[in-house]
Amino acid sequence: MGLMTNRIMHSILAVAIASTAAIAAKAKPLTVWIMPNGASPQEILEKRLEIYSKKTGIPTKVEVLDWGEAWTRISQALAGQQPAPDVLQLGTTWIPYFASRKEIKPLNENLSTIQPERFVPVSWNTTHIDEDTTIYSVPWFIDIRPVLANKRILAEHGITRDSVRTYEGFKNAIRKINSKDEVLDDGAHVKGFAFPGKSDWNIPHNFAPWIWSNGGSFIKKDENGKWHANILSRETLLGISSYLHFIMDTLVNPEALQTNTAQIAQQFNNGELAFIVSTSEIVMQTRFHGSMGGLSNARIGSDSIMVLPIPKGKVGSVSFIGGSNLAIPASNKRKEAFDLLLFLTEDENLDAYTKQIGFLPPSRKVLQEWAKDEDYNILVRALETGRAYMAIPEWGELEQLLVAMFSAIWEQMEIPSLYSEDKLYETFQQYTAEINKKLNYPTNSMMTAAEFKAAWNKINEEQTPVVEVAKDSTNGVVDDNMKTAPFVFAVMLILGFLFAFLRKRKK
Repeated sequence: MGLMTNRIMHSILAVAIASTAAIAAKAKPLTVWIMPNGASPQEILEKRLEIYSKKTGIPTKVEVLDWGEAWTRISQALAGQQPAPDVLQLGTTWIPYFASRKEIKPLNENLSTIQPERFVPVSWNTTHIDEDTTIYSVPWFIDIRPVLANKRILAEHGITRDSVRTYEGFKNAIRKINSKDEVLDDGAHVKGFAFPGKSDWNIPHNFAPWIWSNGGSFIKKDENGKWHANILSRETLLGISSYLHFIMDTLVNPEALQTNTAQIAQQFNNGELAFIVSTSEIVMQTRFHGSMGGLSNARIGSDSIMVLPIPKGKVGSVSFIGGSNLAIPASNKRKEAFDLLLFLTEDENLDAYTKQIGFLPPSRKVLQEWAKDEDYNILVRALETGRAYMAIPEWGELEQLLVAMFSAIWEQMEIPSLYSEDKLYETFQQYTAEINKKLNYPTNSMMTAAEFKAAWNKINEEQTPVVEVAKDSTNGVVDDNMKTAPFVFAVMLILGFLFAFLRKRKK
C-alpha cells in the first residue's frame, strides 16, 4: 500500500513538474516593437494586449523605439545582431527593403486567415514588393495628409470648402488672409499658409501631393517595366513649380523654410496659421484634453479644425499616403507570434488603436463607421485618389536623395542671389542621374538645359498670378471726358454757328 502510494505521489509530482515547465515555457512574453505615433500609443496598445493575455495566458511586452533610432535598431535585430521582437511595426516604405533581404517572414500560407479583402487597396498594396505576390506584412494604420484649416479664421474671411478646392482658389484664400494681417492677443500675426523647409525629413512628402495632382511622379516605369527618374518631365516640373510658387508669389514667408514639421504644427495649434498640410492625427488630438496628449484646450481646439482635400491640380486631388504595417522577423520560430499579429489587426483592435493615435484604420469595415464623421469622411474619400510611394527595395535610398535635392532647391529659394534657372537645372540634372544610378538605369538621354528653360518659363508664365488693379478714379473721369469731347465740341460748334446766324439776321 505504501509502495503504491509512493508511486502515485511520484507520478503526480512528475505531472506537476511537467505542467509547471510547460506553463513556464508558455509564459515567455511575446514582445512587440512600435514607434511613438500619436497620443499615448503604448498605453492603448498595452490595454488591448491585456485582452490577448487573458485569452491566451501569454504575457506581452511593448517596447517603444524613437523614430530617430528605429531604423538602426530594427536593422540590427533583423540581421541577427541583437535580440529581435516577435512582432514589429515597420513603416510602409521599409517593407520592400527588409523583404528583399529575406529578413521578415512571408505570410502567404496564412492569407485565408488574414483576409486581404478586409483592407483598402492603397494600404494592402504596401504589404509586398512591387509586382511580387509574396506578402510580408499586414496593414496597421494609414497616414494620409490632407489640408487642415482653422475654422474660425476661414469663417471670418468668408472662405468656404468650395472656394479652396482648386489650386488658384487656395492661393486666393491665402492672399486674402495675409492681407488682413490679424494679430492675436499674444502678439502673433496670423498667416495664411506655411510649411517646413530644408531642415525637415518630410520634404518629399510635402512636394508629393502637388506633383501627383499635376500628373507628375518622382520615378516612372519605361516601356520595359524598368524604373527610372522622372524629375525632368513637364508634369513633375509643373508640380514642383506649383509648390515653389507659394514662396515665389510671397504667399508663404521664406522664414518658414528654416522650420521643421513639429514647429509648423505648433504654429497651427496656436491659431497662427489658417492652413497646413499635415497628418490626420491632429484632427483626433483636438478631441482630447492636453492631459491626455490632446489639443482640445489649445487655441486650435477652441477655433475648431476643418479637413479639406488637397487643392485640385491638372489631374485632380491626390493626397500623400504613408503609414505602418506589422511584420514578423524571419528568424522567429514562435507560432504565437502570428496569432498576436492577427489579434492586433482584428477590426476591433484596429479601431481602438487608431482612434487613440489619430491615424486611419486600414479596414474597410471600420472606415465605413469612421466616414460617418464629417471630417473623417473627407479623409476616407481621399483614400480613393491618394497615392503611396512605390513599393521597391531602393525607395529608402531614393527618399534620401529627394530630401537632398529639395533641400538644395529651398536653399536657392531662401537666398534670391543663389536662384537661377541654370542652377535649378543643374540640381535636377544631378539628382536625376543619381536616382537612375540607384535604380541601375542608364541615363542616356535627358532634357537639355535649353529645353528645361523653355519648359520652366512656360510653366511659370501659367503660374503667374493675375492681379486686377483698380483704375484711378481721376483717370477714369479723364478717360470718359476724352471719349465725349468730340461730341461736345461738335454741339458747341453748331450752337455757335446758329447764334452767329441769328445775330446777323437781326442786323
